[in-house]
Amino acid sequence: MHQQSTRLNNKNIFLIGMMGSWKSTIGNKLANFLNYKYIDTDVAIEKIMKMKISKIFSEYGEKKFRSIEESYFVEKSKDKGFVFSTGGGIILGIKSRMALKNNGITILLKASTKTIYNRIITTNGRPLLNNLNDSEITLEKMWLKRKKFYYENADFIVETDHLQPDQVINRILKLIRV
Repeated sequence: MHQQSTRLNNKNIFLIGMMGSWKSTIGNKLANFLNYKYIDTDVAIEKIMKMKISKIFSEYGEKKFRSIEESYFVEKSKDKGFVFSTGGGIILGIKSRMALKNNGITILLKASTKTIYNRIITTNGRPLLNNLNDSEITLEKMWLKRKKFYYENADFIVETDHLQPDQVINRILKLIRV
């Protein structure tokens, strides 16, 4: 286990990006390397709500989910020494964006729509991609709607298209100078 750098000074690290950009894959490994605690916001919300994200969407709708997500994230982000793998839509809420700016270092994990599609095609539980026939188009529309917020809130950007997870982690470590 690596000793955390005094440069990082126990600041949170927030991984943002579209679904399938490897936030969860990278987040857990990065937390272990830095000796930080790890939170996947979607997993945490599922535990709190005692139901899957897809069920929350179907029973309560996206607006209610975003409200739950934002409330949880804003409060939890005040703690220190965490790596957060955030939900892809975390940047949609203004309070969440303020928390990203004020409570740590935010890294956008960016991947092309094609790469994201290929990574998530075999997974279930993506409530915003119910119809796989037009998933690539839906992903592209989501990216266009969100990209301004991703770029505005990112301290650093790591493109993950042609990298393996360990390479992504190495790039992040160089960017945050650990």
